[in-house]
Amino acid sequence: MNSNFPYSPQDWGVTHLFLYFGTKCLLAFFCGGIVGLERELKSKPAGLKTNILICLGSAIFTATSVLISNANGPGGAPGDPSRVAAQIVSGIGFLGGGVIIQARGTIVGLTTAATIWVVSALGVMIGLGYHNVAVFIAAIVILILVSVSWFEDRVLGRSIAFITEVLVDDPEGESRHAVNMLLVQHDLVLESFDITSRGEFQNMMTLRYSGHRSDQKKFNLALWGTPGVKEIRQQ
Repeated sequence: MNSNFPYSPQDWGVTHLFLYFGTKCLLAFFCGGIVGLERELKSKPAGLKTNILICLGSAIFTATSVLISNANGPGGAPGDPSRVAAQIVSGIGFLGGGVIIQARGTIVGLTTAATIWVVSALGVMIGLGYHNVAVFIAAIVILILVSVSWFEDRVLGRSIAFITEVLVDDPEGESRHAVNMLLVQHDLVLESFDITSRGEFQNMMTLRYSGHRSDQKKFNLALWGTPGVKEIRQQ
């Protein structure tokens, strides 16, 4: 505890509480917000509000644990503030697990889960009072999320894998041929093509292919103009 505050929280007034928690809450709002904004712009499950609340909650838990550890004053036996922080690390795993989805052998949401984990660490850092370090790390997190995404799109873009499910009325097999032609036209490489019957004439086609993200978006738009296509699901 620094010299601006009485050693024992029992001697604190409203001003002390506001200065101690207010600064941390504002900084947690800022750090969680800039990371959450990047996730929100990419339409990820854990966006602006989620990351702000995670960072804010971690900061409040940590700051409170520091107060608890000093509650006995100079003559008492201080507690261990790391015990609450350790439970934050364990508890955040449940939130991270909630955004990871497994579907048809493909796992999505790992980056969002890792972001949640890092944002909670930022909150712990803020709660302990290392504000400058927290801002620096938040900037590094944003740099990683933005620059690596740019690198993946521009340099590794041709190797991005996609899975699209297409529900079609296709009694003559014409839709299947049209879909194959669209893949070729949009410079997408087909890796597998599964068909499941959904009725007398309806089929669910599961396409696994790779290519550039912009070409994949154009391909999905072109699918809606294909005769017989009833529904498109992107995984």
